[in-house]
Parts: sequence; C-alpha cells; structure tokens
Amino acid sequence: QLLKRPGQPVLVKIAVGELTQLTTEEIRGEWSALVNNSPLEKAALTIRLVRAEQQCMACFHKYHPLDREISCPQCGSAGAKIIAGEEFHLESTQEENE
Repeated sequence: QLLKRPGQPVLVKIAVGELTQLTTEEIRGEWSALVNNSPLEKAALTIRLVRAEQQCMACFHKYHPLDREISCPQCGSAGAKIIAGEEFHLESTQEENE
C-alpha cells in the first residue's frame, strides 16, 4: 500500500506493544532487510512502544505487568486479560511532499 501512493515515503511510524516477542533492535533489523533495494530504503522508521496493561479477572484491578508477570499484584490471582501491549501496526507515514 505504501508504494501505491504518489509521493515517496520518508517516514514510517509503527506502534509495537511491550509484550511482543521482538525487540526494537530486531524490528529495525527486519525493516532494513525488508526495504533494502526498494523505494522505501531511505524512509526513516519510528517505533512507538505501547505500555502493557492487564486486568485481573478476579478483582478487576488494572496493572502494568512487571517482567511479564501474570499474577495480580492486588489479589494474587493468575487470571488476567491483556488490555494493551500486544500491538504491532502501522500508525502513519509521511511523504516527501508533506
């Protein structure tokens, strides 16, 4: 989709959740390999890290999991719903004409 636009992309912004399996360094490495010898080769990549948030299914307390801990810091229950932190999507692009 990015290559079908009339302007040349100079900036690509993505959102990456804190709970994803890839580090920002790995994402940048994959990006470089993906865009090598393409019209996106000179486009800058910006990564916005989305903070993880979970909600306990027993007491409904919302919390930020430390070191991927799944137990609730308030009641100790192990059942939690992930509210944020698994994102991996394109947020925006900026073209040279903008």
